[in-house]
Amino acid sequence: MGRLPHFIVIGAARSGTTTLYRGFKQHPQVFMSAIKETNFFAFEDEKLDVQGPGAEFVNNSITKFDDYEALFAAAPEGSIIGEASPLYLYVEKAPAGIAARLPDARLLAVLRNPIEQAFSHYLYARANMIEPLESFDTALDAEPERAALGWQPLFQYSSFPRYGEQIARFLRHFPREQIKIALFEDLEERPEQLMQEFQGFIGADSAFVPKLGRANPGGVPRNAALQRLVMQENLLTRTAALLIPKQLRRRVRDRISSSNTVKPEMSRAARARLTDALRDDVLLLQELIGVKLGSWLDPPKAA
Repeated sequence: MGRLPHFIVIGAARSGTTTLYRGFKQHPQVFMSAIKETNFFAFEDEKLDVQGPGAEFVNNSITKFDDYEALFAAAPEGSIIGEASPLYLYVEKAPAGIAARLPDARLLAVLRNPIEQAFSHYLYARANMIEPLESFDTALDAEPERAALGWQPLFQYSSFPRYGEQIARFLRHFPREQIKIALFEDLEERPEQLMQEFQGFIGADSAFVPKLGRANPGGVPRNAALQRLVMQENLLTRTAALLIPKQLRRRVRDRISSSNTVKPEMSRAARARLTDALRDDVLLLQELIGVKLGSWLDPPKAA
């Protein structure tokens, strides 16, 4: 058997996984898969035919073990190998698949207030021009219909961040000491320190300090035509792909997207709805990780 990951960033979506992925890629002892979000353990051996906007994100996932293994073939001898796929938290079969293939893997998760995560996911979809509904409340109403139509999991905004259930699934397959859990607040308030903790957890030199930054901004586009031009494949983006390195293209794309989007407030009705729907799961997570999370259920303080 070839080289395979020693650690996986399992989530959560919209909680800094891209920041972690890019940070780990800079570490001289670490080898990360060239693509983020392989999604292999979410869809192993499946024939993918996801429908709806942005379906290619799921349909392009790695589903064959040989292809997954090939992602790490170039890892230098002695390197610490990793990947990052936030869908592993959400998809029920992922923990068992990881445990079967990588029983000794170290797992890392950053968890965000699920109410804020749900709205952030919606704004991310809006910024990427794959969410056609202009109201978050309406998008929540549309979840059952979209699930029935086979749209990708992203659009299940209210169930995607049920971290209590998701962490409980992983704990049925992995000992607690193999799972490092942090909160999104930690990543925002002390990113370098948290990155050092993660580096030490996977066995890498914790003293290394990568350059960290925010990625994948979300929001409602001011100019939809400009947003489509930079976020969706077209002649301009295909030409840019031939001339400009990938990392530079993404930095330019994110900068344009950020300047072209605004971040509205979540409606009180949507916040109350999500708080009610996610309360039981927040309390479960609180019990599982031994951290008080009641503030996640409180209304935001007035500015």
